[in-house]
Amino acid sequence: MTDRKSLSPEPHPVEPCPVRHWARVAPDRIALHGAPHPDSTLGYRQLDARLNALCQQLEQAGLQAGDRLAAVVRGALEDVLLAWACVRTGLVFCPLNPAFPVARQAELARQLDVAACWSAGEIPTGPWQALRLDFTAEREMDEEPVWLVPARLNNMILTSGSSGTPKAVVHRLANHLASARGSAAVIPLDAECGWLLSLPLFHVGGYAILFRVFLAGAALVLDDRSRPLRERLEQQPITHLSLVPTQLWRLLAEGFDPAQTRLRELLLGGAAIPQPLVNRLSAMGLVPKVSYGLSEMGSQVCTGRPSTAGVVGKALPGREVCIQQGEICVRGDTLFAGYFNAGGLERPLDEAGWFHTRDKGHFTVDGELVVEGRLDNLFISGGENIQPETIEQRLVDHPAVAQALVVPVPSDEWGQRPAAFIDWHGEPVPPAELAAWIRQTLPGFMVPDQWHPWPDLGGHLKPQRRQYQHILKAQ
Repeated sequence: MTDRKSLSPEPHPVEPCPVRHWARVAPDRIALHGAPHPDSTLGYRQLDARLNALCQQLEQAGLQAGDRLAAVVRGALEDVLLAWACVRTGLVFCPLNPAFPVARQAELARQLDVAACWSAGEIPTGPWQALRLDFTAEREMDEEPVWLVPARLNNMILTSGSSGTPKAVVHRLANHLASARGSAAVIPLDAECGWLLSLPLFHVGGYAILFRVFLAGAALVLDDRSRPLRERLEQQPITHLSLVPTQLWRLLAEGFDPAQTRLRELLLGGAAIPQPLVNRLSAMGLVPKVSYGLSEMGSQVCTGRPSTAGVVGKALPGREVCIQQGEICVRGDTLFAGYFNAGGLERPLDEAGWFHTRDKGHFTVDGELVVEGRLDNLFISGGENIQPETIEQRLVDHPAVAQALVVPVPSDEWGQRPAAFIDWHGEPVPPAELAAWIRQTLPGFMVPDQWHPWPDLGGHLKPQRRQYQHILKAQ
């Protein structure tokens, strides 16, 4: 069932802006640790003053609540200020990836039908207002609360589906507030905490960090990729960190020691979690957490401690999860408003209001969710269903393997067979050893027929399966 709705918000209670709240009750508390200079900081009163001035500029530009604003952002100070100014003014924040060429940015801005566009670099040209903004201006607050309307549409985040066609995922402000509050139940934050904004704002995982931090009155630590991550963790007040396993392996190879940092919480995601990595980190006194989330649910759905392969914990408060014919389905307070299409919202839910994720999974006897992989990735070999993520998880549990990715290749005899790309910690081990390792826990038909070295795809931390298939086709 696809529910099509207009973009007009429904009546809803208001709640105070957390930045203004902390500016009133704890004005000197650090809100932002800036980059590239670690001593460049903003307290909550100063952050509020910057936001006041920025909101005034947006209003003077003629923008009104409900207007869509495209912003080419990653996670710089200006990006964060503009994102939260949109929260305050009711503008719909439409972040665009700065890695895209300007022509592509313009194409996406047209798809989103934006009223205005901002970029620190070249502003895409089109039928919208090009914004010039002063992010250093400050305007003192009037001591009154700033009221937010949770029912308002808040953002449109572009995500690529399995087809590669971008979808504009639309959230209401209420979705992000519920997401942050549910996250805090298992990943607590307080005034002494600093969360590194290591994920970009054009990704829902990065955008969600703003809400977690500001609701808690904690500090947001802006990313500074000009300095090694280990150095930043040792020198900056970073207590909370989100990483993919590859980043953590690199940190450990550089001599990373959690005892030399202020780290309290490390959230792992984005790929199969290697058990040797978990064991090594836990032995150093830092037990990581794993998470399952998706853009349509405003980031985190489940979070827990890594145990057996694929376990991602239980649903956080405000979320529900069920399994229908092997598929993970979700709903709850964080569920998106819909996909933006032709000026309206399309919300593809079933009769009971569940969103079907196309992820395969099941529950443990303890009620924890196990994510087995994408249903879209499943392929058939000689009549047997093969979930490539199952093979990948087994491979990364081998002490010599840092990363693994499995894709199907055509076979005259079997229809399709698995081929594996391996990123090694050091010296490669023979394929026969990896084959024997797989056979210890998985059936023989899951042993790859081909073994390939990990290709260099420009340092992307989350490899795209389609790219790897294209590499094999080109050989």
